Amino acid sequence: MRLPLFNIFDFPKHKNFYEAIHAAGPVGAWNLMKVLDALDRPIYRANQPDVDNFDVLKARALDFMNAVPGLDGFDKELHARSFAGYGPKLQFESTFINLWMKDTETLFRDVVAVDGPRHLHEAASSGRGVIALPLHLGPSYAAIPMLAYEMPTTTLYNRMNFDEIRAASFPDLDFRGIRLGSTSAMRSGLTALREGRIFSMFPELDPRGVDEHHARIPFLGTTIMVPTGPVVLSHVSGAPMVPLTLRAVGDGRFRLKYHPAIPPPVSPGERRRSLLAVWDVIESELLAGDVGEWEMWFEFDRMLPQVWAIES
Repeated sequence: MRLPLFNIFDFPKHKNFYEAIHAAGPVGAWNLMKVLDALDRPIYRANQPDVDNFDVLKARALDFMNAVPGLDGFDKELHARSFAGYGPKLQFESTFINLWMKDTETLFRDVVAVDGPRHLHEAASSGRGVIALPLHLGPSYAAIPMLAYEMPTTTLYNRMNFDEIRAASFPDLDFRGIRLGSTSAMRSGLTALREGRIFSMFPELDPRGVDEHHARIPFLGTTIMVPTGPVVLSHVSGAPMVPLTLRAVGDGRFRLKYHPAIPPPVSPGERRRSLLAVWDVIESELLAGDVGEWEMWFEFDRMLPQVWAIES
């Protein structure tokens, strides 16, 4: 499969290329990258396998969107088209933000505005660390390392050349990565939290599949199976959970938003309440922005959606 011209995985391989783009400054770099991306986009689309073909992705997303009553009244055709182009857009925006990771003055003055960092630091004041939950919305790859500008961070990742990207992009940050499946995620999370670190993990989908560590919850008028791992980790560690999103606001500007902390459940019986609180944030953020910019539409069937019915 051919990757788009701008993608975060190949960033470490093209040091001179990205140094030249960086020299143009944020506005110039954004405009230059847009021109090159427009030239590359038809080449990229022409070389995609059938499963990743634009029209196939659009049709797949539209089928899923039509299956959830919570999107009635939305322009699902528009959002499905947005989703079909979301993969290259995710890579483009994440790569652009990555250009400025070593230049923090420019990063936080001209590229990324940060809302609600107090929520993160208030959560950390418990002394038990913080479980950060970046949502699969917008340029989510870039959201995770920005946590490390606030506090030392350990992240769980899957299928990424983490060490190469870290060395090329933010070598001075106290930012560690643990590959999913390389060790116990629960044990790794507890170790990081005991050290007072942020432990970051995506909350929406476990790529290993649905198992006993999942629960069925209401979502968008249906029900889906979602991972319980973040909530279980919060209960066992006593660490609060802080959802966060990174969204484009236009012309190479982005907003990183920290949500109010979700307190750790104090008993197994309260875990479901905490899980629902996490997913309330996910649903509200999804509906408030571009519905098509949610990576999970690609694998929504793996969340085993069912029609939500209230039994009398």
